Amino acid sequence: MTTLYSNKARGFFPANMQAAYEAAGTWPADGVEVTPVDEAMLREAISTGATIRKKSGGKWDITAPPPLPFAVLAAPYLAGVRQTRDAILNRLAGIGFAAMADGDAGTVQAIAAARAWLLDITICPTVAAAQDIEALQAAVNAEYARIAATLSGEARRAFDDTAGMASTQ
Repeated sequence: MTTLYSNKARGFFPANMQAAYEAAGTWPADGVEVTPVDEAMLREAISTGATIRKKSGGKWDITAPPPLPFAVLAAPYLAGVRQTRDAILNRLAGIGFAAMADGDAGTVQAIAAARAWLLDITICPTVAAAQDIEALQAAVNAEYARIAATLSGEARRAFDDTAGMASTQ
């Protein structure tokens, strides 16, 4: 079966269905006959978002897409960090209220400071400086550890599930 590729449509059209495509007004004017090998190569290029161009002499020029910006790659991880942070903040709020009821001003003050640092965890300097996922994970984990270290006893336990965060988000 003969297949044509349209770069404008970025799709393939079976030649034996040309009449149906023409009747529908969708037959590509730029259709070029392709071999099964070229079709497989072009399908792979399309799936990766590559730029495809037919060079003179019938060769295909396929250019890989530019890499995604780090901010795009980091977004899903940081969304998970925010979920974990919110769970920790919730636990700390309960511990802080109990400390306030007990008159434990030191714990209340430490939790208030930890709360402020947690709210900024995705934009703090060490996290913002990360340029790859591994460095981002390490920076977030180090920041959790730093914040937890400022607390004592039960308040520190609010961070217990942050160990190994890098492998779960």
